[in-house]
Amino acid sequence: MKYRIFIITVLITTIIYVGCDTDILDVKPTESVAVDDFFTTESEAMQAINATYASLQDRNMYSEGYPKIVEGASDDMILDNTDNLDLSSYTWNASGSRFDAVWQESYEGIFRANLVIQNVPEIENMDESLKGRVIAEARFLRAMFYWHLLNTFGEVPLVLNANPADPSEAALPKSSSLDLIDQMVTDLTEAISGLPANYDSGNIGRATEGAAKALLGKVHLYSASPIYGGRAEGYELAAQQFESVINDYTYQLVNYEDLWVVDNNAENIFEVQYASIGGSIWTTTDNSNANETQIRPALNLPNGRGGNGNLVPTESLVNEFLVESYDGPDPEGIYNNADPRLYYTVWREGDFFDDQEPTYQTTWSPTGFSLKKGLFPVKDRNEDGDDWNVPVIRLGDVYLMYAEALNSKSSRDSQGAIDAINAVRSRVNMPTYPNPNSPYSVDATSSEEEIFEAIVHERRIELGGEYARYNDLRRWEIADEVMGPLGWQHPKHTFFPIPADELDNNDQLEQNPNY
Repeated sequence: MKYRIFIITVLITTIIYVGCDTDILDVKPTESVAVDDFFTTESEAMQAINATYASLQDRNMYSEGYPKIVEGASDDMILDNTDNLDLSSYTWNASGSRFDAVWQESYEGIFRANLVIQNVPEIENMDESLKGRVIAEARFLRAMFYWHLLNTFGEVPLVLNANPADPSEAALPKSSSLDLIDQMVTDLTEAISGLPANYDSGNIGRATEGAAKALLGKVHLYSASPIYGGRAEGYELAAQQFESVINDYTYQLVNYEDLWVVDNNAENIFEVQYASIGGSIWTTTDNSNANETQIRPALNLPNGRGGNGNLVPTESLVNEFLVESYDGPDPEGIYNNADPRLYYTVWREGDFFDDQEPTYQTTWSPTGFSLKKGLFPVKDRNEDGDDWNVPVIRLGDVYLMYAEALNSKSSRDSQGAIDAINAVRSRVNMPTYPNPNSPYSVDATSSEEEIFEAIVHERRIELGGEYARYNDLRRWEIADEVMGPLGWQHPKHTFFPIPADELDNNDQLEQNPNY
C-alpha cells in the first residue's frame, strides 16, 4: 500500500508533527527518534494519542475532504466552484485526489492508533489508569477510522500492526466487511471498559464511554445492511447500545440552532475538535503550524466571508423541509411556517446574512440556496483563527438510529420507534406523531415500511448537511431509486473506488466493481 507504515524504524517525528499534509512515512525529517526510544514516558504517550486525534482534524477528513465526498455525491448537495465536480455528476474515477486523501489520512490515523496500542502498555512509571484510558482512546479512534474506510471504500485491508518484522507483510489484501466490523466491535467493546463517562475541563473533547457505545451501536446498525454483510442480529445489538446512550448518561437535546455553534454542548457525544486548536489544553504536541493545517478552513461563503460555499443545497433538500407546516412559536417571524430546522440549515431568499449583507441573495448560489448549518452567525475565521468543532455523533442522530433499530429488530417495538422520532421533533416544536397533517404520520398500528419512511424523512431533515444522507441511502439500498435519476448506478457507486496509487503499490488489492 502507498500507506507505507511497515518500515523497520518508525520515525516518531512524524507523530509529533501532527499538522503534516503528506503521507506520514514520506516525510524525511533531519532528526528522528526510533520507536523503542520514544515510548518511554507518560508525556510521550500523551503526545502519541493526541497525534491520533489530529488525523481527524486534517483537512482531508472533517475539515474538507470527507464532507465533500459524502455530501457532494448525495441528492442533498451539489459541489460548486471546486475541482471535484465529478462527485455531483457521478463521473468520478480511481484517480480522484479526494479519495486518495481520505484513504491516506484514515490509515495514518490507524497507524498512529496502532503505535499507541502496541507501545503504551510497555511504558514503565506511567499511571496504570491513565495508561488504560489512553489505550482505550486509541481503540475508539482506530474503530472510527475503519468506520470511515468501510463506508467510503467498502472492503479494505485490516492493518493491526504498525511495524511487522517482515516488510513484505505491508502488501495486504482486502478484509471482508464482516471481519472489519468484528474488529471495530472488538475495539469499541474494549474501549467502553476503559473510557470514562466524562472528563475534567482540561480534557473535554476526548473519546468517552458514551461515545464508544454510540459508535458501537452505529457499527451494529450498519452491519444489518446487506451491503455490509446483513447480520440479522445487528438491529438488536444496535438498539441495546443506543438505549444505554439515551438513558444512562447526561446527554440531552439542546436548542437546534446551537448544535454546530456551541462547542462540546450537552447533545454532542463526540466532536472533532477545531476550536482553539494549537492552544487546546490537551494538545501537548509541539506543532508550530497548527493554525495553518488544522483549523477548518474558510471555504467561500457567498461574498467571500468564510464557510463551505462549495457545498450547495439542492431544491430537493429544501422541499423536504416544506412537506409539513409549522405553527409553533416563532417570536422573530423567521420560520415562515416551515420546519424551524430549515432556517438553521439553509440560507434562502430574504434570510438574514450578516451586518454587511443583511439579506441573502439567491444569485449567490447556482441553486438559489447556500448551506447555513455550522456557518451562522457568520464570522471571518481567517481573521480570528478560531473555528467551531464538527459534531460527529450527537444525541439527535442516536434517537433516530434507535428508532430505526426498534422498527427493524425481530422483537419490533413500533411505539418505541415513534417515541424516539417524536423526541427529535419535539425539540423544534414540530407536531408529534400521529399528526394527520403530515404525509409521514405514523402510530403504533403503522407498518414497518410506513415507520421506515417517517425515519427516512426525519433523518434527512434533522441531519441535513451533517454527512449522513449518502451513507443512509446506500445502506438502506434505496440509493438507486433516489439518486438513479441523477446518474447514480448500482453497483458501481455503492462504494468509491480504491485509489489508483494504492493498486499500483499493492498487488494484493483488487479494485471495486466497475472501475
